[in-house]
Amino acid sequence: MTGRIIKAISGFYFVLLEDGRILQCKARGVFKKREVKPLVGDLVTVDPLGIEEGIITDLFPRYSQLVRPTIANVDQALLVLSLVQPALSLYQLDKMLAMLALSAIQVGIGLTKVDLPNASQVLEEVKPLYESLRYPVFALDVRNEVGLDAVRGFLNGKITVLTGQSGVGKSTLLKTLVPASQALTGHVGHRSKRGRHTTTHVELYPYTEGFIADTPGFSQYDFDQLEPTDLGALFREIDQQSADCEFRGCQHVEEIGCAVIGAMKAGVIASTRYHSYVQLLEELKQAKARRY
Repeated sequence: MTGRIIKAISGFYFVLLEDGRILQCKARGVFKKREVKPLVGDLVTVDPLGIEEGIITDLFPRYSQLVRPTIANVDQALLVLSLVQPALSLYQLDKMLAMLALSAIQVGIGLTKVDLPNASQVLEEVKPLYESLRYPVFALDVRNEVGLDAVRGFLNGKITVLTGQSGVGKSTLLKTLVPASQALTGHVGHRSKRGRHTTTHVELYPYTEGFIADTPGFSQYDFDQLEPTDLGALFREIDQQSADCEFRGCQHVEEIGCAVIGAMKAGVIASTRYHSYVQLLEELKQAKARRY
């Protein structure tokens, strides 16, 4: 029998079979010998051991894999952020987009809480910029189902990682799209203005012809291993303009003849994006210094 791993907890794998049943499975010892570990998202072969249990006997080849969160066969990510409460941080948005660019998967941006005061002004400033960079942008009021039809179209037929900072409405969105998920919903503290984390493990939920993956979020560890000279390739417009720089290995900060700096001054590259790049570049340099 074949199925897909939709959840993994404490050495147990929950496999959704083609007939709709879910089996709680262990993996054969041969996987440990091969130094291969089944992951959420894997297509697997299962031998049933009764009505509700089974053993995973083989894995199908993966076409993609994320390390943190650990999940296989992902097509795309939907990055969820709030416009207000908590306030939108363009730096955090750009940082997450750069981290996801390492995974070479499509990314959409969901901007929540469009119904709250001042949200429309932020949306008008942000949405055109990121759409010009070829990111699908969805303006969402989840509780009133504003923008959900467009999101459903984005999700249809794909395995999508749903990720974002706490308190931005990610769990509310998941619960609205997949009521059976019973996702815990966090809230934003009045003092800290930060949300509480509500997701503790990776789990796939069937949705239309695909799946939605709820995750605790993306780790920065792998991103910190990136060489500073490679960062520009993760910003689409910087990567495009860098081809015209005077010399190879340009870091686009103060080099003479830098096409990226020239494009920023000319308004071709948004100053907010460029400043996010410079701040991230400094973070990577500091991380590299700590490694040595």
